[in-house]
Amino acid sequence: MTNIQLGSLVLNTELLVYLAAGIISVFALRIGSRGLDKAELEKDISVAWSAVIIWIAVWKGSLLLVDPMSVVNHPMSLLFFSGGRIGFWLASAAALVWCGYKYKRYGIGGAAARIVLLASGWVSVYALAVLLFDRTAFHYGHSMGLLLALFVGVLLRRVDRLDQWRQGWAEDRSAAKRMMTQGIVAFGIIGLLGFTLQDQVQSGAIAKLLDGSGEDTAVGAREGQIAPSFELANLEDEALSLAQHKGSIVIVNFWTTWCKVCKTEMPHVQKLYEHYAAQGESVQLLSVNVTSQEASVAGVERYMKDYGYSFPLALDMQGEAADQYRVKAFPATFIIDSEGVIQQRMLGAISFSDMKKRVERVEAAQ
Repeated sequence: MTNIQLGSLVLNTELLVYLAAGIISVFALRIGSRGLDKAELEKDISVAWSAVIIWIAVWKGSLLLVDPMSVVNHPMSLLFFSGGRIGFWLASAAALVWCGYKYKRYGIGGAAARIVLLASGWVSVYALAVLLFDRTAFHYGHSMGLLLALFVGVLLRRVDRLDQWRQGWAEDRSAAKRMMTQGIVAFGIIGLLGFTLQDQVQSGAIAKLLDGSGEDTAVGAREGQIAPSFELANLEDEALSLAQHKGSIVIVNFWTTWCKVCKTEMPHVQKLYEHYAAQGESVQLLSVNVTSQEASVAGVERYMKDYGYSFPLALDMQGEAADQYRVKAFPATFIIDSEGVIQQRMLGAISFSDMKKRVERVEAAQ
């Protein structure tokens, strides 16, 4: 998800979304538990908060499994990166096991009802956030999850509802069959609605509804605009320009040597450069050092040599390129398609896997 910039401060949108999802999931449980004994309710809420903390900890800590060397070489990586999709599912599994263990005193039905309430609140916020902040990643699973979460949240007004359904199965088979039929019909309707929602997202109708965006062919720094052209010199005083890579997807990364977040991201930029350099010229990487904010060019050159970075480096001596792309905080990365249009604009540190995934989306859309 695209990070949020407040002046020179960049906030991690993904982390904020997960925290908000956790808060809403606990709120959903509290609302659905009205009428329970206060002491029992507080125990349930405590378990839910612990599940949120466990989810965040496992999600961030999974980087140790996915890319241990990045943590060893740059411990601050844990602040900016995570285990990606693997970390997401590991965290979800850990939170599920925790809740299942702590809620087992309510039996299968009661435990399941509480977990479903938590999950419905969490999924609804997550799916909405993807729709708002990262529509290119929104797929059928997100639309189904969002609609199912909202449906379940309305259906399970009390956490004992699943217990009532289980009793219905035992006491009245005809009622149980009716509930099953209604559930199948509801699931089918939700499936069709999910398909419709996904189709509207892909067609751009949702984007126009949310932010009024349409075709925008003007030159500018926003997604959907034509990328501003620039020509800068490298450390050997050779010209590097965006026009040289016409016909290729170009990753433009703005950074400075004094930026601590950039220092953490640089190994991922190098890995990205090596990955695509080995594949040919379909994807190019152009690193732009905003040299107008550096002490000297010699310091930039020393930085590159000390860390062994070999990606193409352009020196923005006057800060003009950074101004054209409205870069106020570092690092900032743009993915420009083969037609010269900005398709992705990312603020803050981006991992190799996340960047690669975004490039693949641009490739698939061409």
